[in-house]
Amino acid sequence: GDEEEREKEEEKKDDEKEKEEKEVEKEKEKEREALLAELRELAGERQVLRQRGARLQLRLGELLLRREPGALLQREAVAGPEVYSHRLRELMELRKQRDEVSQACEEQVSARRRVADKQEAQAQAVWAQLQALKKAVAVPRRRLAGRTVATKTLDLMQALEWDKEQRLREARVESIKLKREIQNLEVILKAQGESQHFMDFEHMKKENQKHSKNIDDLNTEILKLKKKVSNTVNILSQFRGKLQFVEAENEGRKAALMGTAINLSQKRHILAKTKQARDRLWINNSKLQQQFGLLGNKLLLWDFEETVDTVEVLSVRLEMLKCHHADRILAIRKIEKKNQK
Repeated sequence: GDEEEREKEEEKKDDEKEKEEKEVEKEKEKEREALLAELRELAGERQVLRQRGARLQLRLGELLLRREPGALLQREAVAGPEVYSHRLRELMELRKQRDEVSQACEEQVSARRRVADKQEAQAQAVWAQLQALKKAVAVPRRRLAGRTVATKTLDLMQALEWDKEQRLREARVESIKLKREIQNLEVILKAQGESQHFMDFEHMKKENQKHSKNIDDLNTEILKLKKKVSNTVNILSQFRGKLQFVEAENEGRKAALMGTAINLSQKRHILAKTKQARDRLWINNSKLQQQFGLLGNKLLLWDFEETVDTVEVLSVRLEMLKCHHADRILAIRKIEKKNQK
């Protein structure tokens, strides 16, 4: 009865601690989502400012192109140093503003990172406390089954739980990144669409103004093009004559090449027949050598004659030794008979 009450109390404590931990995790998740939302807003503002700067640069370039070149050159010749110094000051101010904005953004990012690192450390500490508490609560209950087995089982369960937690975090981060990419793409597409409409409208206005002023220029260009076309036609006619001459040379070379190819094929045929005749002669020669045996090989004949002479000499010597041996045996027998008498 006491053990059951203790188990119930421990289960209640575990449930309360799990609820507290879930609440802490929910609060941290809310803070994290708020920080991520703020980061997304800042990134969106930065993207919008970039697009606005690009549009302003396009507008400035078009306005500069609309100015008359002569007046612009005269104005620059008159007030060149002043304009240069003024533009240089503006450039320095813009760079200073850019550096200030960049530094402020970096400070905000570093502050957000510090807060995120701090919250991550707190979450790790709470996670470690939770796992230690689970181990402390779960192991004594299983003393009868074996403390070592229970500890290993609990460690395995905690490892699986940590793996799931890591996967969940990675999935959340990936989801946030994908959402951010989608937002950036939407902003970019929207800005590109607006800038494209603006550029199309300005381009149409510019073309309407140019059509009324550049008719004479177009006529002169047409005359120049006609001259170029006539020159090109003359050059093409010359190239055509050269091409025909080269084609005639190629035809002659092709005919010579065909004759050479025919001669080569004939010589190849003759060479093949010659090789066949040579092979037949070699076969007949080998057959004749096999039939005549040693007649076709002088070295073997000489060696055979020397061998025959040597055999004859050795045979004569052997007969002499046999006779000498027989004489010795007769002499020995005579001596033995004398000794017996």
